Amino acid sequence: MDSSRTAAPVERLLIRLPNWVGDIVMALPAVHALRTHLPAARIVAMARTAHVELASRIAAFDHVVAAPPPAGRGRLRAWQQAVEALRGERLQAAVLLAPSFESALTARAAGIPVRVGHATDRRELLLTHRVAADAGRHRSAGFLDLAAALGAAPTPGGAALGLRPPEREYAQDLFRRVGIAAEDRPVLVNPAAAKTPRAWSSDRFCRLAETIADHAAGVPVIVHHRAPFEPPAGWPAHPSIHLVGGATLVQLCAVIERCRLYVGNDSGPLHIAAALGLPTIGIYGPSTPDHTSPRSGPGAAHLAVSARFLCSPCRERFFEECPSLPTADGRPPCLDQVPMEAVAEQVDGLLRNG
Repeated sequence: MDSSRTAAPVERLLIRLPNWVGDIVMALPAVHALRTHLPAARIVAMARTAHVELASRIAAFDHVVAAPPPAGRGRLRAWQQAVEALRGERLQAAVLLAPSFESALTARAAGIPVRVGHATDRRELLLTHRVAADAGRHRSAGFLDLAAALGAAPTPGGAALGLRPPEREYAQDLFRRVGIAAEDRPVLVNPAAAKTPRAWSSDRFCRLAETIADHAAGVPVIVHHRAPFEPPAGWPAHPSIHLVGGATLVQLCAVIERCRLYVGNDSGPLHIAAALGLPTIGIYGPSTPDHTSPRSGPGAAHLAVSARFLCSPCRERFFEECPSLPTADGRPPCLDQVPMEAVAEQVDGLLRNG
């Protein structure tokens, strides 16, 4: 079947969330459109186990179930359990925001009669409503195309992230432990990324934090200590810089919520910061802001810093297809050629105007 809209009313809907945090946030306009279109429906979300807690903070969902893991021992049993959980919901339709073969197979095995998804990963025969994927558009537009197959149109606002008291208490306690006053709004510098080749070098992030602290006197700087970031021993020495780590994803959301500005790689927390209303600065290398910049926030500024290589975006098969060799610390040249000074200049501009 093609991408024509479904005719029957839907009372029980599955939304299979994407497999990356940034994509989940970019899908929030589509989630909001579906919830607005089906206000009385029971909407069940399926997310990777690591993202279930985050998905449970999205008010549009009535229930969240864990998706089967992509690999590892016990995967088949976990897949069978996921199928059984969906069967118990007696779902009538599924919108598969995850583009994988597995997501379509799981929905089909669960007996969901209407299955909407992009025609990707050789799963066309498992879908009842196939939507063409357009790699030239912003990713959030592709998610909205899937919602439109059920008759849902884009609507103002968004599916908000609703944080709970425990994570907000965590952020409050963290500020108190590191000596940040309750009324202060720090700059958050996040060097973390899911893939090392998408992360700016640790040295540049250290120098960026020091530059921000020097230029913005009296403004605390929080640096998120998480892989692949590796600061040198004894860093930081600057009294305004606070190195923090060990937070869960929703705890990090609560820390971000208390900040005034977010700076980091093109990764999930960048999108979370925008969704929480912060001005954001993203550092792009193999990805491109044309396709994956934050779009779901309430109008807060986003500035993209990129070397704008002509081969971006690429398939990120490092370094089989990249014509250039990696840097000594495993970064591609498109990321290595983003200078620290260019990012610091954007930070200065937002802090002056904020």
